[in-house]
Amino acid sequence: MSRLSDPSDPDRRSQGPEPEGVGALLAMVSGRRGWQARLRGARIHQHWDEIAGDQLARHVEPVRLAGGVLVLRAVSSAWATQVSFLAPELLARANAVLGAGEVTRVTVTTGRLITK
Repeated sequence: MSRLSDPSDPDRRSQGPEPEGVGALLAMVSGRRGWQARLRGARIHQHWDEIAGDQLARHVEPVRLAGGVLVLRAVSSAWATQVSFLAPELLARANAVLGAGEVTRVTVTTGRLITK
């Protein structure tokens, strides 16, 4: 076996850059392609029950996350008012899922829920 093909050879292991993890590579590619915002929005949808709580999640859904603004849709003005009262808590929970500072504001509209 040659030195180059022997993985136990210390000289071989020290040559070249260290391999990167798949997560780091995906983060790099998604950043270059501009997918980060969509991925953050998808994570909001994925964790919505955890962020909103069971009761609120049945009456309010995330619409989009753009420029740090989390837009929600409530089934009625009463639920929209509830979101307004809970906005600081929703903002904190969303940032706990996404990372500090990713969501800077929560807004709410009313309409028929699409995901329920």
